[in-house]
Amino acid sequence: MQCICFSVLYAIWALPETILIRHICLIIGALLSLWTIYQNRHSFFHWRAIPVWLIVALFAWATCHLFFLANDFAAQYEEYTSIWKRVAIGAIFALGLGIALSSYSWKQNFKGKALWTLIYIGLLAPTLIYIVKYVLTNYGVQKGWAVPDYWKLYYGSLPFYIPKTAYVCFCLPTLGIALGQLARNIHQHQSFKWTNLVYLATIPAVLFVFYGENIKNGVVYSAALLVLFFGILLFHNFRHHWVIKFLVLWVLLVIGVLFVANSIQTNDSWRTFIADAKIARDTQTYQHWKYNGEKGHPNNELGTVVSITNYERMAWAKEGIKLTIQNPFGYGLIERSFGHLAKLNWPDSKLHQSHSGWIDLALGLGAPGIALILTSLLILHYQLGRLKKDISTSRSPYATMVWWALFSALIMWCTTEISQKVYFDALIFWLTLGAGVSLGFQNKIEGNAHG
Repeated sequence: MQCICFSVLYAIWALPETILIRHICLIIGALLSLWTIYQNRHSFFHWRAIPVWLIVALFAWATCHLFFLANDFAAQYEEYTSIWKRVAIGAIFALGLGIALSSYSWKQNFKGKALWTLIYIGLLAPTLIYIVKYVLTNYGVQKGWAVPDYWKLYYGSLPFYIPKTAYVCFCLPTLGIALGQLARNIHQHQSFKWTNLVYLATIPAVLFVFYGENIKNGVVYSAALLVLFFGILLFHNFRHHWVIKFLVLWVLLVIGVLFVANSIQTNDSWRTFIADAKIARDTQTYQHWKYNGEKGHPNNELGTVVSITNYERMAWAKEGIKLTIQNPFGYGLIERSFGHLAKLNWPDSKLHQSHSGWIDLALGLGAPGIALILTSLLILHYQLGRLKKDISTSRSPYATMVWWALFSALIMWCTTEISQKVYFDALIFWLTLGAGVSLGFQNKIEGNAHG
């Protein structure tokens, strides 16, 4: 039931008009997880549970900020009773799910494989839903098919519009997880498993989403994941099964190069990136970044108007970092703290978010909040990395799954406008899921050692 709830939740997390189903999945999942958490309560008083307590401290910090440091109590209280409430329920669900998955996947029996299939279907669902929508929108309508509105792609503020950020948030981790499972199977001499075909097919499927939506961030992050995958494959016992590794690397390299080359050809902003960066760096001379396009944009050294994406995001990042230093305790809001602080410094500004999730989150939660999140993430990366290499746990897919999902989150939050409702929910969900997986495996390892 927990896996079914996760699969449904992940499939529809970014879809509009699904809030009731999302809440049902979160609540049922959390209720089921409470028993698992209670059964493993002893493990929370061990050093390996530090990531869990860091997340608990994050909720405590949000509470303290609301009652003692609030800049806008009404707005913060609204987020506290909506976003933070959902995040707390999701964290309970994820923690119990992680512990449970570690237990049932220990020997990779039939039940363990069935649960992994359910999980992966959920992970892949957002990508498949986009592809179906793309086909129906671009071909079904032309052929006169009666396509419902919710199965069409929309661009702009329409009822069933899905922003590009959602595709990055929920498709990029799936790409990373597919690459991680491929690397794991190759290292374990399981190159000819049929599941590898599913993982291989996931790669072009996710890249197609980024291509269809023209998401430059998706291109950059995908390239980073592919480079990491190449490095892991090349430097981990390359002499063993080097023919298979070479073939996989060649196929993925060709796909990656073609995809990146096409993105560069179709986006002029790549070619003007350096020239635009020089203008964006001088935020005092060129102050167009304050007004969100209302006062136009400057020309770069090439004599052309700067790419809005390049110029604004780099200028906002620079000023956002300055505001972070000036406001070490943060404004208090998950969403649009950058805009609120900008108003205090430049009353005529028209800003909302800095387009960097980590900067926006630091501006909202302050140095204590962002430190708690990043420290938890880095500790989990270390713990899960060790579990991936442990002979007794490496056959399970879950340590690898969460490791790659967290790495995807780490890079996607750098330059994506992602400090918002469901995206913050997903970030904390992955963190607590990783903490649960780590605790579950450590419990099993200790149990086997004592047995």
